[in-house]
Amino acid sequence: MMQFLRSSFLLMMILLFVESRTKAQILTETTTDYLNIYKISGHVAAYQACIQAGAKVINFTADTSFATVWVPQNYSTQAVKRAMIAIHGTKGSAYAAMNDEFANAQTNNYAIIGIQWWQQGATASADGTYFNEDKIYRLIDTTLKHLKAKYGADLSRVGYSGFSRGSASSFLVMFYDRYLKTNYFALSISASGGIPTPPNAPKPPLGEVFQKRYGAQPFLGTSFFYYCGMQDEEWGTAMCDQISYADSLIKANGGQTVRRIADPNGLHGGYRTSIGYQASAVQWFLDLTSTPTPPALRLPADKSANMPLTTNLQWSTNATASLYDVQVSSNSGFTTTFLRDSLISANLTSKQLSGLAMGTTYYWRVRSRNNTGASAWSETRSLTTQGMTSVAQNEDGGVKDGGLHVSPNPASDGVRVQFILTQSERVSLKLYNVLGQEIASLLDAEMSAGEHELEFSAQCAAFKTAFLRLQTRSHTSSQMLTVIR
Repeated sequence: MMQFLRSSFLLMMILLFVESRTKAQILTETTTDYLNIYKISGHVAAYQACIQAGAKVINFTADTSFATVWVPQNYSTQAVKRAMIAIHGTKGSAYAAMNDEFANAQTNNYAIIGIQWWQQGATASADGTYFNEDKIYRLIDTTLKHLKAKYGADLSRVGYSGFSRGSASSFLVMFYDRYLKTNYFALSISASGGIPTPPNAPKPPLGEVFQKRYGAQPFLGTSFFYYCGMQDEEWGTAMCDQISYADSLIKANGGQTVRRIADPNGLHGGYRTSIGYQASAVQWFLDLTSTPTPPALRLPADKSANMPLTTNLQWSTNATASLYDVQVSSNSGFTTTFLRDSLISANLTSKQLSGLAMGTTYYWRVRSRNNTGASAWSETRSLTTQGMTSVAQNEDGGVKDGGLHVSPNPASDGVRVQFILTQSERVSLKLYNVLGQEIASLLDAEMSAGEHELEFSAQCAAFKTAFLRLQTRSHTSSQMLTVIR
């Protein structure tokens, strides 16, 4: 219990600190990190490759950390200025993480930021110290603001690429991003690092997030690309179980999965050795950081008639969407709104409508949303609900076989209902309001063939407009009733 309270208190302290952070400023860039990671065996070559490519180092002395920053030569003149955060794994470095991204970044002209979140232990064999995700996020936030201040980066077009431990940290980082409403990240590429499967539970504060302590859909608007190798040399085949578990938790909490790869021959670093997997992930990053396009509507078809009062709207998956926005109105200009839901996860491509009025035409449309904004609306489709069927009458005004005749109509009190049966069958006669809700059951009995008549008081309708519905095994007939008060 005490650990739970401490973790909750710690998270709130983190949020207060981040929300009170100072405005962005241009930081000092150099070629040397003060932690001397560049001198440690195993990191020298990665450091040299970064510096030769034009990367710079920003030292965070107070945080015992640094970031590496690389921007394309033509970055300042680009119409769209994207950036990728690169987070390394166990005993890795910001240099190694950045080197992993160079080929794709150079091809697609986006900037890279590597965050150093590990410190060397007292000896070369010691595991060292790893930062918590709150500190990682704070360093990301500071460096991104520098990238915007100095290079004009668009902070709505940012991706996260995490490997191993960096992947395992991606979940809390993405949660902080949405909870704090900074909304930097359009996509997390989470490779070879998931969430421990039951009976092991996610540790606080991540466990508290999945317990809905910070909202019903804490990952709403997030998008994940997952990779795991079934022959993972670090974790055996368990890592694909952890990735699968993470996938299910994220989707249950509002996020979407754009792709999940379980490579049957993949090792721990399988994502980094596969050009094809990387190309797929980067394409998703480019799509989700592009201006969104409208989704294509699927069902129901335009001008669908006799639709049930609970109806499902469906549209096609859109690669540029992290959310969908659905609008339903009783007029084609959408000047009034029956329903508006702008918080539909891109994992979902349908919306159930309920409480529709009988015999009413509705218009609906959908648009895509991502970090950069909203698309134009899709085409507009209409549907008409069941209930406004014509009265079947003879030329002399009498009722046809199976039809329904109501008089007087409009009515102030007594109403006479007439109908004809061609065979003996069970008859149901009910009164509904304009929302399709049953007001009264007037008849429910086995009836013989022939003409039938009954009377009831219009005052039981309690509304100015109501609907009578006659239903047998072979026929259904409805009639609108106007009540005068």
